[in-house]
Amino acid sequence: MSKLNSFTFITLNGFYKGQNEDTSWHIHGGEATKYSETASKSGNILLFGRRTYEMMYSFWPTTMAAESFPIVAKSMNTAQKIVCSNSLKKADWQNTTIMSGDIIKQITQLKNTSKKGITILGSGSLITQLSDAGLIDEYTIMLDPVALGEGTSLFSGLKNKLDLKLTSSRSFERDNILLLNYERKD
Repeated sequence: MSKLNSFTFITLNGFYKGQNEDTSWHIHGGEATKYSETASKSGNILLFGRRTYEMMYSFWPTTMAAESFPIVAKSMNTAQKIVCSNSLKKADWQNTTIMSGDIIKQITQLKNTSKKGITILGSGSLITQLSDAGLIDEYTIMLDPVALGEGTSLFSGLKNKLDLKLTSSRSFERDNILLLNYERKD
């Protein structure tokens, strides 16, 4: 059985996106970029909701991404990707398939059959659905030193209590960022 983990950056007040889907507040560069380069080499299957997929697809296949973040861009573009959507009919980003219908059943099956790990990038509503179903094994949260007046909480809409335990933490002191790793308490 493969592990399903999520990777999300959030503000100090728990938002993974600001108004109008804004994520420009996230600090790009420095130690956090080095971490992303290492993490992107994991070979995991990448899992997205539709909006995150569209945002990622608008950046990672571009020349700007290749020039600014060459290691991460290469990994993002060559990785196996799945976008969970009932409205998206076509996925043009290489190595991308669309998963629609009962995603809980399909992701359970994917976890049971895949030899690769699975990582959700961003995709807060997908994280909420899969958390409620008990399917996410690990949560990696990059905590940025910023607070927003308005935004969407990472676990907005969560129906069930989610008990987690901290398994590790790391400080990117030059970026003023904390990296927090949690597992579900069983």
